[in-house]
Amino acid sequence: MRFFVPDANIDKEKAKAFITGSDVSHLKTVLRASVGDELTLCDTAGVAYQCTVAEILRDRVVCEIKSSEFCPSEPRVPVILLQGIPKGDKMEFIIQKCVELGVNGIIPVITERTVVKFDTKQDADKKVARWQKIAAEASKQCGRNVIPFIGEVVKLKDVFKETGDGLRIIPYENEHETTLKRLLKENLPADKIYVFIGPEGGFSLQEAETCVKEGFRPVTLGKRILRTETAGMAALAAIRYEIGD
Repeated sequence: MRFFVPDANIDKEKAKAFITGSDVSHLKTVLRASVGDELTLCDTAGVAYQCTVAEILRDRVVCEIKSSEFCPSEPRVPVILLQGIPKGDKMEFIIQKCVELGVNGIIPVITERTVVKFDTKQDADKKVARWQKIAAEASKQCGRNVIPFIGEVVKLKDVFKETGDGLRIIPYENEHETTLKRLLKENLPADKIYVFIGPEGGFSLQEAETCVKEGFRPVTLGKRILRTETAGMAALAAIRYEIGD
């Protein structure tokens, strides 16, 4: 059993850790945990604590820390996915699979061809909270020790503020010469990598040109045009392979 807890819930001096929030109910009613059960708790720095359940209270579960170690499963080079928001529940699928592939963060982006609309910022924030929960669940399932962040919903013009130093990549169906493999070989090692994927219908020509002017490097992912829910995963898997992560 693996759970993520805030750093404030780890008391290293007393070798105690505390599970709070919705995970308490999950432990009690779904997993039917009992005193003496073994579990793994992870903090925000990627440290895994091997614990045993010491006490089960109404609003928290007290655990005794037996040992700890830094998680070797986290990737060495952070990769951030900038994802044009797709229709339906495709975004949930993208988040789940990209977390499994080692993405470090996902920023949802509204582009010219994005169909999904948010009437208010509260609507967008509510959706992001849902996506963050999916990222947490996927992290538990695949043995990650850090939950990738899901950023706020932004518009295309704000993307360039969100991306700082690092290699910035935009897979684009109208690019036919520069492959992702070639670009990576020419630019690795990199401190951070950003990958910008368009929604259904891809980027408009103007959007693609704007991204290139702002420093994104266009690449082709092959001879076939990939769906928006496939392109990010394909790019991420290729990047991890080239880096050796």
